[in-house]
Amino acid sequence: MDDKMMTSPIQALPGVSNTPTPSGGGAGELMLTSTGVAKSYGAHRVLADVDLEVRRGEIVCIVGPSGAGKTTLLRCLAGLTKLTEGEVTLAGQKVTGPMADMSLVFQDYRGSLLPWMHVISNVAFPLEGNRVPKRERLERARRRLATVGLIGSEDKYPWQLSGGMQQRVAIARALAYDSPVMLMDEPFGSLDAQTRYDLEELVLRLRRELGITIIVVTHDIDEAVFLGDRVVVFGGAPSKVVESVDVDLGDERDQIATKALPRFAQLRSHILGEIKQLAAVTGPIGTL
Repeated sequence: MDDKMMTSPIQALPGVSNTPTPSGGGAGELMLTSTGVAKSYGAHRVLADVDLEVRRGEIVCIVGPSGAGKTTLLRCLAGLTKLTEGEVTLAGQKVTGPMADMSLVFQDYRGSLLPWMHVISNVAFPLEGNRVPKRERLERARRRLATVGLIGSEDKYPWQLSGGMQQRVAIARALAYDSPVMLMDEPFGSLDAQTRYDLEELVLRLRRELGITIIVVTHDIDEAVFLGDRVVVFGGAPSKVVESVDVDLGDERDQIATKALPRFAQLRSHILGEIKQLAAVTGPIGTL
């Protein structure tokens, strides 16, 4: 494998630069927008008038009470769920279904990885549906396994790896699409604290090195403040964007030093207070 293949960046959409944004992505052009998005299941209206803008290179974390419809919103953004009203666009292109320019990482890596396939085959397999030639599929898979720190694990089976390593495989598979946008649905919710911290730092490194735009749904407020350039508070009946909180903690973040900052505590308390108010209206807050 040549050096160019090892270091080539994720391919951007036509007309969209993929150069990492130096100041957390806030100055980049719009990448993903939702306008007036609503979703109903029969008479039950889950989402209404959801307006959201995400800029190139941003990490945006979405938080809210349990049952607020955060995963439903993520599925709407990904084109996996048909909208009742409104529109989602990716770099100006209307999203009407799953797109190769958006990848998705789920919480349940055990259900998404195929236990009878080696790690490299798990990463490469979805590319077959995109008619990527076999050699290129394997090259991309090796490159992205290296990106997430899994060199030497190519020929293992998922069940031979720890939970954290399995989730790294799932992230590598998402990165193998070379998509400029990655959506993550509670990606670390089932992992222990130390593994979770390691993978949070991996997410920050991916944005820094690859320039990708990342949207994370999480119940963990500390995680949202640590990762996010912005934290979007989501809830209501039906749910909508209640507040978008800028996280002014700088680009270089550390699990100990950043979380010890008074500003980190202020942001966490403010967001928690917003969620508690929403939960008081819409129901139990559940696990944050």
